[in-house]
Amino acid sequence: MRRDVPWKVMGTGDYVVDIKVPGMLHARVIRPEVAGAVPVEVDATSVKDIPDVQIVREKGFLAIVAPREWDAIRAADQLKVTWSDSTPNFPTQAGIFDHLRNAKSVHREPGEDVGDVDAAFAGAAKVIEAAYEWPFQSHASMGPACAVVEIKGDSATLWTGSQKPHFAAAGVAAILDMPSENVHGIWVPGPGSYGRNDAGDAAADAALIAKLTGKPIRVQGMRKDGTGWDPKGPASIHTARAALDKDGNVLAWHFESKGFSRVDVNSNESATRDTLAGQLIDTPLKPGVGFGVPEESYGFPAKRKAWETVAPLLDRASPLRTTHLRDPVGPQIHFASESFMDEVAYAIGVDPLEFRLKYITDPRDIAVVKAATEKAGWQARTAARRQSAGDGKFKGQGMSYAQRSGTRVAVVCEVEIESKTGRIWARKFTVAHDCGMIVNPRQLTHTIEGNIVQAISRSVHEEVQFDDKNVTSVDWETYPILDITETPETIDVVLIDHKELPPSGAGEPSMRPVAAAIANAIFDATGVRIRQAPFTPDKLKAAGLA
Repeated sequence: MRRDVPWKVMGTGDYVVDIKVPGMLHARVIRPEVAGAVPVEVDATSVKDIPDVQIVREKGFLAIVAPREWDAIRAADQLKVTWSDSTPNFPTQAGIFDHLRNAKSVHREPGEDVGDVDAAFAGAAKVIEAAYEWPFQSHASMGPACAVVEIKGDSATLWTGSQKPHFAAAGVAAILDMPSENVHGIWVPGPGSYGRNDAGDAAADAALIAKLTGKPIRVQGMRKDGTGWDPKGPASIHTARAALDKDGNVLAWHFESKGFSRVDVNSNESATRDTLAGQLIDTPLKPGVGFGVPEESYGFPAKRKAWETVAPLLDRASPLRTTHLRDPVGPQIHFASESFMDEVAYAIGVDPLEFRLKYITDPRDIAVVKAATEKAGWQARTAARRQSAGDGKFKGQGMSYAQRSGTRVAVVCEVEIESKTGRIWARKFTVAHDCGMIVNPRQLTHTIEGNIVQAISRSVHEEVQFDDKNVTSVDWETYPILDITETPETIDVVLIDHKELPPSGAGEPSMRPVAAAIANAIFDATGVRIRQAPFTPDKLKAAGLA
């Protein structure tokens, strides 16, 4: 049994929110209602009825501190602030993908062609093309982040729930103008941290406030901070084209990703410029550029895979700044590429499994695909079957596969869809997983199960809502996630062990194929092809679900 389970069940241990040090003050950072605005005037008299409150202000950064947390919460809500005019010029929610299509590229990675792609398309008997869209998504950790920073002379201590306390400590050192070795980062369990959620910002906020007040500081966000102001997974669009000869053989595949950078702010939390606090005190910016292309082994005679990124919607202190979210950009890329493989297969009247096995070249890839489909009882088809599940429901089965950094995963998903409402239940998953040598099979299985559940949530629910002023997804109602009634009935896991190979990782690969497997199962069940995530009932009905 995991050593951290008993104290969590019994409530006998400390989380980062429980850390207390002598003389500590509680802080709340105050964010603008319009993104990009900074405080112009602050009315201290508006909180004079709350004892021992202190206003902390440095350039565009504004916070409230108090000896009691409830007083800090009340004061943050009560403080009257005049904000600068700001026009972030966010596109409409519905217009974000048109914005991406029309936005100028700031960086492009053309990749290296395999074969003569242009000639293949020029001589093709048929060209199939499709476009896919993926929204901004929040880390939406179970609770907003918390951090404590205490300065003692020329050294400091950070308590953080970040998965990267060493990097977060380096970031605190940068804010405090200290050598990194003078800051001790202590990890304490928090509400969750992966990729780059709001944990790094909480650490930077606490460090800046501690520096300005000379007191130990505990920063605790509210739900609206954790969902509204965390760095986001990037929105993106993906186009795929296939050139076919007269017999339906694939001559060439051309895949393009275009999106906001997955490292507009870096994921390691060590640089002041990558935190809200740092950006609000005018730290010079150095945004990163990065996206990606599918990892697979399709042996098409000609291939081109390229990506490009566009500028952020707001370059400084943005609620839509983008960074890593579990399996950075993997789910959206493979949602597009593996949905497209199904589309090509159906267009030429071939079973999707047969199509993949015809073109996949890597033996380990072939093995996971066969393992998953055999375990799941794959039923061959050349068109959407629209099978009844009874009670006015359709049922369907879909598959997909992907590589990630040496790990191979294939997924078969079975869905049930209510014909009247469009409600989707991803009821069963079969996952074949090859990550080289297996060290701990039980924990590996649990990791895969967790990835599947989170990937379902991102596929069917999660989409950051925003208007022309700010992010409007600020709680569980405006940013719903998968609830326990929607989790799969069954997740069957087939582990393929290669003792002769080093482990290649399992924390993220099984995230990749899930969205495509669900989308492909939706098509099998309904004949409706969904090319934009999340796969909500409204999208199914708009696409033609009867």
